[in-house]
Amino acid sequence: MSDTLHAAATGAGNLGNFIPEIWANTALMALRSKIVLAKNITRDGDVGGFTQGDILNIPIPGVFVANDKAVGTAITLQNPSANKVSVNLNKHKEVSFVIEDPVRAQANQDTVMRHVSQAATALAEQIESDIAGLYSGFSTIVGTPGVAASRASLLSLRQELNDNKAPLEGRIIVVGPAGEVDLLGDSDLKGYFENARPEAIAEGSIGRVMGFDVYMSQLVPSSGAGATGIAGTPEFGILAMRALPVTGAPGVDQMAMRDATSGLVIRQTASYDTDLLGIKVTLDVLYGVAEMRDECGAAFAHAKT
Repeated sequence: MSDTLHAAATGAGNLGNFIPEIWANTALMALRSKIVLAKNITRDGDVGGFTQGDILNIPIPGVFVANDKAVGTAITLQNPSANKVSVNLNKHKEVSFVIEDPVRAQANQDTVMRHVSQAATALAEQIESDIAGLYSGFSTIVGTPGVAASRASLLSLRQELNDNKAPLEGRIIVVGPAGEVDLLGDSDLKGYFENARPEAIAEGSIGRVMGFDVYMSQLVPSSGAGATGIAGTPEFGILAMRALPVTGAPGVDQMAMRDATSGLVIRQTASYDTDLLGIKVTLDVLYGVAEMRDECGAAFAHAKT
């Protein structure tokens, strides 16, 4: 179920039998299916209208301590100083296309939805890349660029996060393509995969190892022979998304939708373009990313090839 702000086209710009709501839902589903890091990070989404450059100050709860309670004495009331993370909504990304044969497209709306799905994929990849770049801000770095990921490096990563008192639940590792292959081929993990996770061999799906859910992303940053992924819990960072304004301009069908499952927010604009003689569609997103809790994240360096 999505939260939606909608302004429908009327008059000369009416899109006839096209159903833009279906396109927008298709875009959200494509976004949701293509993301890895974006669904394993703290998310903050809203369909209220915002503009590029707005600053969000998102509170982070402070630290509590357990106090002794003696019989007949009052409780110890705590008011821990709450921190906040400032997220700049400085990333406005768009993908636009035109369907130059609207009559044919109207008869087969799959044509439009295929375009919408591919456009949403491009947006998803951009969001993923921006989140993946947060690795450079972590104070904890495990592994060596150009050296294969292994059982030993996973154990080192686990110890570092344990020493940092990062939560045990919800831990993930996102590695590049070579990192996934190296883990699947690691001799020390071979017995585990054969006996406990045969799907790792059958499907190439690593799944859960050493207390981490392991994912592969083709968008893990790389340089030279090395790649650097992210490990930790969702509190390592925050993805804040806000809807762009829905203008209600004449001849324009425009809506902003928030996916309740993933928290992703997207705006869709559609209209008939008299210069191009076709249906023009724009998908755009407004978001910002920021590191949130340094102790909950670590950079995981491994080989690229």
